[in-house]
Amino acid sequence: MSDLSSIRLFPAPKHVSAAPGVFELPSTGTIKLAGDAGRETLPAARRLQQLLADTLKLSYRLSVGTRPADTAAFRFSHDPALSSEAYTLHIADAGVAITYADPAGAFYAAATLKQLLVRYGRTLPCLEIKDQPDFPNRGLMIDISRNKIPKPETLLRIVDLMADLKLNQLQLYIEGSPFAYESFPQVWELETPLSGEEILSLDAYCRERYIQLVPNQNSFGHMEDWLSRPEFNHLAEIPEGFMLPDTMFDPDLYPEGLPMRPGTFNTLDPEVPKLLSRMYDDLLPYFTSPLFNVGCDETYELGLGRSKAQAESEGKGKLYLSFLQMIRQLAAERGKTMQFWGDIIIQYPELIPQLPKDIIAMEWGYAAEHPFEDDTQKFRDAGIPFYVCPGTSSWNSITGRTDNMLGNLRNAAIHGKRNGAEGYLITDWGDHGHWQQLPVSYAGFVYGAALAWQVENNIEADAAEYLDRFVFEDRAGELGKLLLDMGNYYTLESGKYRPNDTELSMMLRCNLENLGFAEQIGAEGFARLEAYFAGIERRLDLPEPHSGDAALLRRELGCGLHFLKHAVQLGFFKLQLARQQPDAGALQALIQDLDLLLHEYRLLWTERNRPGGLERSTAKLERLRGQYAAMLAAL
Repeated sequence: MSDLSSIRLFPAPKHVSAAPGVFELPSTGTIKLAGDAGRETLPAARRLQQLLADTLKLSYRLSVGTRPADTAAFRFSHDPALSSEAYTLHIADAGVAITYADPAGAFYAAATLKQLLVRYGRTLPCLEIKDQPDFPNRGLMIDISRNKIPKPETLLRIVDLMADLKLNQLQLYIEGSPFAYESFPQVWELETPLSGEEILSLDAYCRERYIQLVPNQNSFGHMEDWLSRPEFNHLAEIPEGFMLPDTMFDPDLYPEGLPMRPGTFNTLDPEVPKLLSRMYDDLLPYFTSPLFNVGCDETYELGLGRSKAQAESEGKGKLYLSFLQMIRQLAAERGKTMQFWGDIIIQYPELIPQLPKDIIAMEWGYAAEHPFEDDTQKFRDAGIPFYVCPGTSSWNSITGRTDNMLGNLRNAAIHGKRNGAEGYLITDWGDHGHWQQLPVSYAGFVYGAALAWQVENNIEADAAEYLDRFVFEDRAGELGKLLLDMGNYYTLESGKYRPNDTELSMMLRCNLENLGFAEQIGAEGFARLEAYFAGIERRLDLPEPHSGDAALLRRELGCGLHFLKHAVQLGFFKLQLARQQPDAGALQALIQDLDLLLHEYRLLWTERNRPGGLERSTAKLERLRGQYAAMLAAL
């Protein structure tokens, strides 16, 4: 076989060369681990053994050592000259030779073999693959704080997907109480958090797949659920809460301003480090990773309340840096290397060289045009290790923002590699209710993982095809493309730029009397969206998924589409309000439709997630229903 175009691997390896011929897998055979040194590849060999059994119903035994008449079908061997996580895969007519740098490299070779076995069955093409990652740290971050806390089986499914995609870090973003802090039972007693024992199990499951489970605990801003409580409120920079500056929110959504609960620590209060120490001592012992993401992003109130005088004399940047250095010390005392979100310090570039050199800046941004090039240069020039952290663009969108997602992930990969990033972290957030279903984020997971592994060869990676073949198991090859198309409805809205948001999503969250979004989109725009969604709905019958959650997938995509169709009908009704011609029949239909939507959304929530957080997730939809009912009663 000499045609490389038919060898479709994901992520695309660094180098593939084809050769004539094929290797016919025998009905029985062995997987060879060479000598005692080969025992480190036992996880990879067992994975390959299980793949052969599951995919081809072949029972191959494991064998250790060398013998004169050795005819192993698969042979693992170590090559110390290879770089970390690298491997080579040589398929000849006599068998498959796997050479690895370290056990992780052997495991990734098995992941590549999985795809070859699924695509080609027992007749493997002769070829040679030489492969290694561009980014040594390739991660996924899931928001478990706003508002979905996944069930254990959901998390394991995500970890298995990560293992297939050669990702090696998982972070579960924590603010509030998605973790059961043993020192603070009152914080989570009415919730359904992850326990320390569950973290231990997840950590072990990850390590078996060469994935670090990295603790992620916000520690400066985004502390609303703690600082709003009476016992901690005195630790806030502005205990009574504040109004977010109008440059930081969309006035169309909040025309009267945006009140915020207290969310940022008072950097000068000596009790704050004591609280953080207790939180860390509850959380960190359950994680074996040497890393710790302490957050510290979006510290909105910094220097505006109790530390205002000091901020005016020293500068906000120095206040922030001082607090960051204190947290770094707390992390170091617990044997952890600190990661932190870089959005605040990047506003004070003159202070970046003063950062400790043993911490890691997490440069995040979720627009396709985010200045990853300029921002990462600042960290590089200061000698500060850094990751690039793009996103899935799923949050605040219901079904995603596909084009932005692809551009954002690509931009981060290109400039991250060029400027020497140590890691690439795909982020998946849950702002304003976490209304998107989990599969909406899969395309971002998949495409981002491909870029994290090898940038140049994966710029045009076909995420839809991979999803259909290996995630959805869609024999019709339709569902992946449908998912991407569902995420591009935002391009048919008014055209006004909405960072991290869509107009339909925002319209569902704002007051019924707010007509701004509806007037911007207009009747023609809503008609255009309505027709687009009708086309999507017709296509929902085409896919033939055979994954274990196939029926659930259909329901989840249908629920996302229901959200958007409801938003369109709400838009048409708001145009009636703008003309002062509200129709009672249309309003009654909206109430009935929203009731159906809420019912299905609640049922779907319990399929993949714990019950805690559901009430908060539906709060804005319940408010909208109440406004519908009040207006109907007044007509």
